[in-house]
Amino acid sequence: MLQLAKQNHATIVKTMFAVNDKTITFLDNHLFDLSGPNAFWTNIETLSQIKQADSILERWSSDGTAYTLYMMNKVGKRTLIDLSHKDRGFKYLDGDAAEFPDWAKQAIEKRGAGEFRRAQNGGANVSYVRSILNAQNYNDVIGFLIVSNLEVRLMRDLVSVELPANSGIYLFNDLGELLLQRGAIDIPLSSIAESAMKGASGTFIAKQDGERWLYASSYERGFGTRLVYRVPFDAITGSQTSFQWFIMVVSVLYLAFVLLFLLYLLRIIVRPLHRLVAITKIYEPGVKLNIEDDLLRPDEFGILYGAFLRMTRRLDHSFEENYLMKIQQKENELATLHAQITPHLLYNTLDSIYWYALDQGNSNVGDMVKDLSKLLRIGLSKGKTMISIGEEAEHIQAYSRLQMKRYPDQFEVFWAIEEEVLAFTTPKVILQPLVENAIFHAVSGMDGEGAIWIRIRRVERTIEMSVEDNGFLPVDLERLERIVRGELDDKGYGIRNVNQRIQLHYGEEYGLRYCRRDGGGIRAVIRLPLQAHTASSTSSGA
Repeated sequence: MLQLAKQNHATIVKTMFAVNDKTITFLDNHLFDLSGPNAFWTNIETLSQIKQADSILERWSSDGTAYTLYMMNKVGKRTLIDLSHKDRGFKYLDGDAAEFPDWAKQAIEKRGAGEFRRAQNGGANVSYVRSILNAQNYNDVIGFLIVSNLEVRLMRDLVSVELPANSGIYLFNDLGELLLQRGAIDIPLSSIAESAMKGASGTFIAKQDGERWLYASSYERGFGTRLVYRVPFDAITGSQTSFQWFIMVVSVLYLAFVLLFLLYLLRIIVRPLHRLVAITKIYEPGVKLNIEDDLLRPDEFGILYGAFLRMTRRLDHSFEENYLMKIQQKENELATLHAQITPHLLYNTLDSIYWYALDQGNSNVGDMVKDLSKLLRIGLSKGKTMISIGEEAEHIQAYSRLQMKRYPDQFEVFWAIEEEVLAFTTPKVILQPLVENAIFHAVSGMDGEGAIWIRIRRVERTIEMSVEDNGFLPVDLERLERIVRGELDDKGYGIRNVNQRIQLHYGEEYGLRYCRRDGGGIRAVIRLPLQAHTASSTSSGA
């Protein structure tokens, strides 16, 4: 209802501003320049001048309103006819300001601003009153402009809505005068609640003469007007009482239904959940639950039970597999212990052969046995997959010496190993397949002209190992690269294994590659990341 009052009030205020703007236009056109052609307003005396003034004011009254212009008779002008009986048109206001009527005194206090007033005779007439200031001296009031008969225009702006009996709509000015009213018009103004006549816009409930009233008050600052809607409170809430009882009954029935539904949920949901929780608590992996699938319910809880049973069976199966794997692990550990005894016996046997050869004065055989022992010891490395580069260098040196004794005076091996790289880590036995290929496929039949260069060096943050030969036999380099990449499985297991082991440890940016050597032959290059060697290298079982 407050929103309706505000919209209704906004329409009324719009009409009031239109009246105000029209009076401003009148003053601009006729009175602001008293020294010009319109100066006759201050010097009207004759009958023709009075008729001319009335004619001008009548033209401005063509919209149903009545324009009346009061000029201050400060010089005591005397007209030929008595103007006091006129209710519109031009009139003089005689006497001192102290003798003026109340509406004139209040208009003077407004200093040129207009206000809407109720007729002083108690009638229903609504007028707009504003004082006229001297254009040369704003402190001098020279007259008053009154626009009457505004109640018709303003009443049209009051929205005609269907209000309950004894309801009313009231428009007040800032003096508390009732300008307009619609609806209950026989009530005294004192019956309107004081809270509805003060303060900003809002709604209020007041109790008067044993009856409650609902007020919607809209205040507009422009002209200080207030529009009040007054409606019996019971007229609004009376029809809601039975509805409230209906809502209460429906709420009670709904609450009873909810309680019954909760009991139903407790039966079909909570109890099965409690049962599932109980089964979960007693379940142990490896202990079979005595619940058959055909006893499951054909609903979501049956699906949940079934999923739980399948999960327990998978856990039981995993538990059994884990148990068997532990047994297998124990057996493998035992087999490993047995396997470690054989290399130990082999090392002792080779050591005995070595000392026997020295005792017999055969140092060559002793050196070969020593190199073979070193070859086996580093190759096995107690099951470790990573060794230091120093150990890898010892391994390939021992292998090279054995092969040079096997192929005497066939080739030479040249070494270039940087000492600073010996402490870094490498996968074990990655140079031996490369040297083996260089011997058997390149230099073994060169009658002393063969040469192999083995280099290990640091290149920025990487380790580079290379094996070069000066073999003269033609080599299909593309086929060799395909073997390294694992695209050909029939040959080259050794070099393919080297590349795969490196990439498994470090990634595809590292590994083995082949290229041609300047001056003939092939160059095999291994690229590794720079990693310090630790005492606990990765074992084959890790």
